[in-house]
Amino acid sequence: MPNIGIPDNPNPAPNYMYEEVFANPLDFNAGDSNAFYCLITGDTEINLLNTRVGAKYLIQLTIDSTGGYTITLGDLFRGAISGSGVIDNSAGAVNFISVIRGRGGYLTYYIINVTVQTTTTTTTTTT
Repeated sequence: MPNIGIPDNPNPAPNYMYEEVFANPLDFNAGDSNAFYCLITGDTEINLLNTRVGAKYLIQLTIDSTGGYTITLGDLFRGAISGSGVIDNSAGAVNFISVIRGRGGYLTYYIINVTVQTTTTTTTTTT
């Protein structure tokens, strides 16, 4: 899948947002980038593969206009440190999950922050 913003970049930069095609399970490959985006269109399990100890990752999950899906984090995600720790699955919700790969012989991940971005529109009518 192409990267967002700069097409066909063979060496994604650390701040490069890689767009992943929806799947179940949804496997983000840290070999592609350290920042990922996916439009969620159904139930899924989120996994982060091929990570490096001490590395930081960002995953943006945007829920489609239907929403209401069951979204789980794979077994390698361990413990919300801050934020709600819950993915908002409502229609149109935007979730940011910040992850740090833990030290030691384990593939331990920590969710640092889950932020739900909402927008409001104000319409003014002048007569």
